[in-house]
Amino acid sequence: MFADAGLLRLAYIANILILAPICWSMFFGSGVTSVFDGKVEESAGLRILVGSLWLAILVGSAIGMFAPRVFAPVILIQIFYKSIWLLVFVLPLIAAGESDQVPWGISATFIAIIVSYPILFWFSGVWRNG
Repeated sequence: MFADAGLLRLAYIANILILAPICWSMFFGSGVTSVFDGKVEESAGLRILVGSLWLAILVGSAIGMFAPRVFAPVILIQIFYKSIWLLVFVLPLIAAGESDQVPWGISATFIAIIVSYPILFWFSGVWRNG
């Protein structure tokens, strides 16, 4: 069981490592401009909304280190919202020949997460009873 939970812990550790500096930036630094490579317009409302979401995921991931199965939905939420963002925001830009408008740093991170987290989630055994 520890080995299974360990797989989810890998996702939680990645979340913590990725989100701690990003949340700091969203609340105390350059926020949207730095996180989105200056390709998404900065606004206080967007910065606080996105920062709050990512802070909630950060806190859920920290708690998930101690209760990995209970906090597994944190992983699912990320897979879904990141996939939607890539499909609705990034893919249309690429299709329109405007890939220079894509914030590739965060997009690459999102792609890595939506490729790897389902594997970690599946092999963690969350679906099994017990």
